[in-house]
Parts: sequence; structure tokens; C-alpha cells
Amino acid sequence: MAKQKQKNYDPDILSRLFNNLMLSGRLLFDRRVGNGAKLIPLLVALYILSPIDLLPDVLLPFGIMDDLGALVFGLQMFIHNAPPEVVAEYRGQIPGEGKRKRKAAPEHDVIEGKYEVKDE
Repeated sequence: MAKQKQKNYDPDILSRLFNNLMLSGRLLFDRRVGNGAKLIPLLVALYILSPIDLLPDVLLPFGIMDDLGALVFGLQMFIHNAPPEVVAEYRGQIPGEGKRKRKAAPEHDVIEGKYEVKDE
């Protein structure tokens, strides 16, 4: 039996980060999410923008990784502290207000007919 080479990276990590950013943006403006939870992304943004870091940005790869780690951790904490039903709604797991879908017209409201345009 040959050993399969295991990949050490996740190719979908950028798409998950983007999805979590979009979800956090929607949750930030949702009235059903408490103010305590909404404080988390604001504190993370303040940490990223502040000149005081755990690892200074002068050490380029490490300073950027520090900010990126704070961003990912803050997003996860915010999503975890938001109401689960609201998160599930925005992720499309349950129908509701989160995804604004157009309702299909019921069949009984459709009126079929013919028309004709006459120039006068």
C-alpha cells in the first residue's frame, strides 16, 4: 500500500475568510445582534489600525501575520457570539429575513390574455 501525500494547506481558506467577512458585515448591521457582540469587530479594527501591536509591523511578515491572526480570531469570536439563528439565517440554512428572496407569484394571480397595439 502506497502512502497518500497529505496536503498541509486548505485551498478554500481565502473563500472562507471572504465569506466570514461578508457574514460579519451583515451581522454588524442586523438589529437582532447585541451591542456586546458588535463591539468585537470594532475592537479588532482598532487593534489592526493602532500602532501598538504584539509584533511590530516593521517585522513585515510577522507583523502582518499578527494583524491577520487578530482579524481571523475576531471574526470567529463575533460570529460565535452572534445569535445562532441569525447566523444560520444569513448562511442560508433556514429561510428568513437574512436573504431577501423574491417570492414567486402564485399561479392564481396570473392573468393570461392577448393585446393589440393600434396607432391612432
